[in-house]
Amino acid sequence: MTLRLIVATLLLASTVFTSFSQAQGTADLRKALSKVLPNFPASAQIIKTPYAGLYEVDLGDRVFYTDATGTFLFAGEILDTRNGVNITKTRVEELQKIKWSELPLKDAFKVVYGNGKRQIAVFEDPYCPYCHLLDKTLETMSNMTVHVFLFPVIRPESPAKARDIWCAADKGKTWEAWMNEQKEPPKAPASCVTPLQANLALGRKLGVQSTPTMFLENGQRITGAVDAAEIDKRLAMQ
Repeated sequence: MTLRLIVATLLLASTVFTSFSQAQGTADLRKALSKVLPNFPASAQIIKTPYAGLYEVDLGDRVFYTDATGTFLFAGEILDTRNGVNITKTRVEELQKIKWSELPLKDAFKVVYGNGKRQIAVFEDPYCPYCHLLDKTLETMSNMTVHVFLFPVIRPESPAKARDIWCAADKGKTWEAWMNEQKEPPKAPASCVTPLQANLALGRKLGVQSTPTMFLENGQRITGAVDAAEIDKRLAMQ
């Protein structure tokens, strides 16, 4: 056996052993965490981090950290003091990304500003005050197509109002008239079929916990009534 082959074999063996050790380590951590956290999801990712010997525990919308034995669980943010990057926030944003291509845009209606080149999808409730603020902001922005997913969760009367808006002849104009002027939409005919239940199920699947929640074409999520500068900044990063 040549020296080169011996070295290659040793490197391969080392890689396999390291991978096995890491897999065994995360399996042991999962077992330890499951004992103290009865609702610990089987889908949670556990990843060895390059800092402080910590393991990252990903729960989709939240990130925790633990030591190698699972004895201590840390709930907080980690900042990289070298560059000011919030590692935890960046990681959560990455975990919360979606696939734009999988959004059922047929269950939304469009509001177009300018040439509509830039696209966003927004989950909104007709009675959500922050949605009203966001819509005023979007009106000031150029070249936007806004796909509105009606997500009636704020008030008991939200589903009926959302149904009236969806069943209107011009959904986009009816929506704008309601959001900007509080102009009542026409009552929906009994025969009108809506995607409202499908939208609620989609929101639960995507982890939408409040309105407005926006998604960009790159899958990035933005929560709340952020200003135009922030939206432009995020869109430019795509």
